[in-house]
Amino acid sequence: MYNTTDYQEKEDSYFLHIRKEMLQFIPKNAANILEIGCGDGSFGAYVKKNISCIYYGIEPDRRFNKSAIEKLDHFDNTLFTSESKLPHNHFDCIVFNDVLEHLAEPQIALRNCKAFLKKDGVIVSSIPNIRHAPYLYRLFYLGEFTYEDSGIMDKTHLRFFTKKSIKRMYETLGFEVIQHIGINESLAPRFKFIVQLLNLITNNKFEDTKFQQYATVAKKVNDQY
Repeated sequence: MYNTTDYQEKEDSYFLHIRKEMLQFIPKNAANILEIGCGDGSFGAYVKKNISCIYYGIEPDRRFNKSAIEKLDHFDNTLFTSESKLPHNHFDCIVFNDVLEHLAEPQIALRNCKAFLKKDGVIVSSIPNIRHAPYLYRLFYLGEFTYEDSGIMDKTHLRFFTKKSIKRMYETLGFEVIQHIGINESLAPRFKFIVQLLNLITNNKFEDTKFQQYATVAKKVNDQY
């Protein structure tokens, strides 16, 4: 599912972000949480400090085994699949923090989650937004599509998403999108002016270009698809 060669050659620091801004999307009453692509377990440890829960983590990179085992209640150094050794109908929340874009088939990963989610369980994801204004500028004005070591154009990204395509992916798979919010707003002054002008002219058609990522909370409503 992952582009494993490039993915595992990344610097350790790539996997160590706590992602505090994602805590607000985790249900406060979630008793059992699973994070796919948990890195060294830093986000899970942060969640556990704020929410009383049992936290499971899955991470295919072996570099972080010791840290993740120490920080989380349960950890498995493997890929997430439909055959993963996890309890079915068990999790209140499954987390993907900047992971789905690294998968060749993110739809399969989301579909596989259904067996492990409780009836009212939710998926929480953070996904990069390729319509972020600086990247639109590079693509449409400069004519560049250049991969980088990290960020929206990360060379290990296998899929690219916009606000609309993220929502459509979830709904096509039988999920109800409960929250869908732009996060990590970041624009240089010149881009802020351009985006404000475009929004004025187009009735806010470019509002989504302010955000580096979109945080989504989606509820399972259909076990099919």
